[in-house]
Amino acid sequence: MADCTPPSSPALDSYVGYHLRKAHNQALRRLDLALGKLQLTTAMYGVLELLSCNEELAQGQLARGVGLTNPSMVPLADKLAERGLIDRTRQEHDRRMVCLKLTPEGRKCWSRASRIVREHEAALRGALSDAETAELIRLLGKITGE
Repeated sequence: MADCTPPSSPALDSYVGYHLRKAHNQALRRLDLALGKLQLTTAMYGVLELLSCNEELAQGQLARGVGLTNPSMVPLADKLAERGLIDRTRQEHDRRMVCLKLTPEGRKCWSRASRIVREHEAALRGALSDAETAELIRLLGKITGE
């Protein structure tokens, strides 16, 4: 009979990156399942969230905002546009610059998705006090340079 205890390594157990990856994978797995009901990924939700707070953003700005590269942002924007969730426009002064904004349907989808994300976030924070949550966010900001 196989042992169900996960293997361990003293070296891995001491790596911040290892623990970040485990926490990231666990958190995203649950959120991706929940957002999947709306046919969204976490990256798609991030785009909708940023656009919900900004009238219009350049595609490159959005990519940086959700932690993607410019080339990886293109297919994501394509999917959102195909679903009628965003509109794309080229800037008159620089035709290379593409700006995105939410459509009314995109705003409705964002509203539904944001409820899912808030519930997920509450579950993540459930084991932490408000002070611990603030400290964790502060410490992660130090790692990411924010």
